[in-house]
Formats: sequence, C-alpha cells, structure tokens
Amino acid sequence: MEEKVIGEEKQAIQYPSAEFVQQACFEDYHRLIDTYDKIYEKVNVTLAFCGIILLVILGSVNYTYVADICRTKSNLELFSLFILLLCSVASAVCIIWAVIQLLLLMRSKTLPVFDSIDIRNEEIYRWNPDAAAVWLIDKYTIAITGLRTAIAEKQKRYDSAVTKIMVALLLYSIVLIIEKGI
Repeated sequence: MEEKVIGEEKQAIQYPSAEFVQQACFEDYHRLIDTYDKIYEKVNVTLAFCGIILLVILGSVNYTYVADICRTKSNLELFSLFILLLCSVASAVCIIWAVIQLLLLMRSKTLPVFDSIDIRNEEIYRWNPDAAAVWLIDKYTIAITGLRTAIAEKQKRYDSAVTKIMVALLLYSIVLIIEKGI
C-alpha cells in the first residue's frame, strides 16, 4: 500500500479493485505456464516425427552420385546429377540441423516463476486485502514478464526448426522427383 502526503498528514492510497486484478494476474500466469508446457509437447511430437524423417532421408542419400558426375557425358545429365546431389545433401543437413535445434529446445532453463514461499511471510497477513493484492500483483507481473520472454524465444526457435523440416521435406521431394523421373 502506498502512502500519499497531503499537507502534514499521510493518507494511505486504497486500491479497491486490486483483489480483482490480482485474480486476473493469477489466471494470466497459469495460462502462460500452460502455454510454456504446450511448447514442450509440440517439440516432443515434432522430434519424434523428425526422427522418422531423418532415418528416411539419411537412408536414401546416395553418395555414388559424386562418382556418376565424373562419368557423365551429357550436360543435362550432369546438371540433373548435380541438383540431385545438392538437394540430397541439403535435405540431410536441414533435417539434422532441425533435430539438433529441437533437442536443444528440450533443455529447460531457469524460469522466473511466482515463488509461493514468499507468501508465507507473516507480515503480509497483517496487511489489508488491497495491499496484499497489490503485493501479489507485483510478484505475478514480474513472473509473467519473464515467462512471456521465455515463451517468445522458445516459440521463435521452434518455428525455425519447423521451417528447416519443411525445407528438408521439399528438397527430399525434389530428390524423389529427379530419381523416379516423375
């Protein structure tokens, strides 16, 4: 609770809606924690999918194309083999890079969270409800700010890994089209 000096006497500033705002902060905090957990779930599913794709792509990379390039007599065939080799290697690199990014996303960092131990301070129980709610709002907003930053960073890195997966799949599709002559 803040105090305001009017003339010679101090008056306590009241926040009658602080208890309602505190509840909104509490709900926002839990929504963000849930969002953070959902990112881990998405990473797990994507990582499992990438494991399968990685095996398929690495299993199909044919390094004999390098030798075939040296024996090619036609410019069109040379170009085709070069594109095939380039797309094959680029696809493998992209999917491996995406898997590494996803594995790094699985590591957890220390998050700024609401420390419920702070609330066990007996002095807080002596405060009026408005002052205690303002104190809680402050604690929640500090944690919420840190959570939003962490979520934005993780989501950005997850999106980057998904982009690499998409590029790997497109490159692999080109490899299949060239090999099968579709």
